[in-house]
Amino acid sequence: MSSWVAIDFETANEHRGSPCSVGMAAVDGQGVVDTWSSLVQPPAGFDHFNPHNVRVHGITAGDVAAAPGWKAALAEILAFADGRPLVAHNAGFDFSVIRAACDAEGITWPELRYTCSQVVARRTWQLLSYGLPHCMDAAGHAFTDHHQAEADSRASAEIMLAAMRESGTTTLDELLDKHQIRWGSMTADNQWRGSQYQGSGRRDRMPVPGANPDADPDGALYGLTVCLTGKLTAMERPEAFARLAEVGAQPTKNMTKKTDILVSATQTQLKPGGTLSGKLKDAQALLDAGQAIEVVDEDEFLRRLGP
Repeated sequence: MSSWVAIDFETANEHRGSPCSVGMAAVDGQGVVDTWSSLVQPPAGFDHFNPHNVRVHGITAGDVAAAPGWKAALAEILAFADGRPLVAHNAGFDFSVIRAACDAEGITWPELRYTCSQVVARRTWQLLSYGLPHCMDAAGHAFTDHHQAEADSRASAEIMLAAMRESGTTTLDELLDKHQIRWGSMTADNQWRGSQYQGSGRRDRMPVPGANPDADPDGALYGLTVCLTGKLTAMERPEAFARLAEVGAQPTKNMTKKTDILVSATQTQLKPGGTLSGKLKDAQALLDAGQAIEVVDEDEFLRRLGP
């Protein structure tokens, strides 16, 4: 599995089924050998352009007026992939775009196998943020065109290649096996599973005082001490604390040497060298001191928290 393709989508609005741009970068051996990108007309009903999204990527309704629709764009995506596995940074987002856009157009999901450069980065480096800018910095590359789909797909590819060099592996299969990360998949009969870490190193942890001792010990947050910073959009702080205790984690108001995870509501907006909040500064100091603390954004926190 030395030949694969990285992919990235930008969306017109908050709905996952509103792709307005796609970029891809093909890897053969140890480097990027080809790239491709296209604007996309989002499916009807999901084709309004949210001002926030436009501020992020700069694409407007006028820009995609003559662009191919989703069905034609998907055909080009699959032709460029040519049966090779796919990689994306925060793959849960990009592959939900494919599923949602297909559902919006009433077409069958494609058969795909994929993995996530962000999941791999979390197993490779101890970083304050695992957004593309920080991961590219860790990989030793300059990065200036964030939220341009072709540039983001190339960045995802470069992060995976750097992770391979760090781990001494030469194929995706070897890299994922080394980090105990499973392949994600999507099938034509609407079955899918994400590409996630499946190690068991935390199963022997006991719940810390205040946490629910009867929670599932295989849960992603069981036995961990979790601190929150910033304002979450999905719930208020008291509810987040209650949910953490329910799944066997210990919520805390401040960073300590016992903190395992810092949930930062603004983590995805961080850039290398940017201004940090007090708790993020504390987290950086603990990382520099060798503490195995992980900083996650709200989406990742909610995924680990579960339904």
